[in-house]
Amino acid sequence: MARNTGNYTAVYGFPESADAARRLAQALEIPCHIAELHRFPDGESLVRLPEPVERAIVYRSLDRPNDKLVELTLAASVLRRQGATDLCLVAPYMAYMRQDAIFRPGEPVSQTVVGDWLGRCFDRFVCVEPHLHRTHTLDEVFVGRPSAALSGAGPIADHLRANGVAPGTVIVGPDEESAPLVGAVAGPLGLTGIVGRKERRGDRDVTVALPPDAPIHGRPVVIVDDVISSGETIFSCARAARVLGASRVQVYGVHALFSDIVAERFAAEGLGSPLSCDGVPHPSNALSLSGLLADAIASFGRK
Repeated sequence: MARNTGNYTAVYGFPESADAARRLAQALEIPCHIAELHRFPDGESLVRLPEPVERAIVYRSLDRPNDKLVELTLAASVLRRQGATDLCLVAPYMAYMRQDAIFRPGEPVSQTVVGDWLGRCFDRFVCVEPHLHRTHTLDEVFVGRPSAALSGAGPIADHLRANGVAPGTVIVGPDEESAPLVGAVAGPLGLTGIVGRKERRGDRDVTVALPPDAPIHGRPVVIVDDVISSGETIFSCARAARVLGASRVQVYGVHALFSDIVAERFAAEGLGSPLSCDGVPHPSNALSLSGLLADAIASFGRK
């Protein structure tokens, strides 16, 4: 059965995420067009969009965001000029969400700045695990715009179930911020969930402590987190799990931002390759978000 697309008539993707954009369009049973993107020697961008439509879904994750933000702004201007009346931005990874307060004098509240910027360009927003902490909902970021902040737990739980996760497996998150993800993965599978405590002293100086009485000894552990970047949080969490007697450790991340060098460290730490969702194109992608995203877009059509 075809989903209600809210009368959206096409998905627009960008070259680096063309495959994921096509998967979303296929799930919605609507066409997909890929933007032509040219970057001049001085770093400026030129965006060309084929096939103007009235209601468009623009798909792009905002990892390495600075050029992409400008190009999204240009794309939205083209669609508006060509007559689009409703633009939905599907950004599985949304950038600049961490800086949601002024931590030191002279800093911006980047979340507010970027939210206002994109809110002037798009009418609706869909994101996955957008790293909201002091901000409670995505509606507070894109004020006055309908938005959906989706959990990456469903695809992770589905993948574990499909691959026969052992009944005694313990789902572990490295810190309190990961607690909702841990609960949403462990709950449907009937598994135990545990959350650690993280001390961060710098971007690459992190220590994770797990409760000393956590029921981990002799049991497999699955570590889940929303973002894997430097990998230091996961490495410390895995070591803590092994100290408590984990029989093996597997890692899932919603958004994979880590480099090839960090991937080699995962192997050196005996963790194999983490598995990630496909919102950010990455060699570790194993879990599709297209169904989750399509359902969220369909829910806009029911409101």
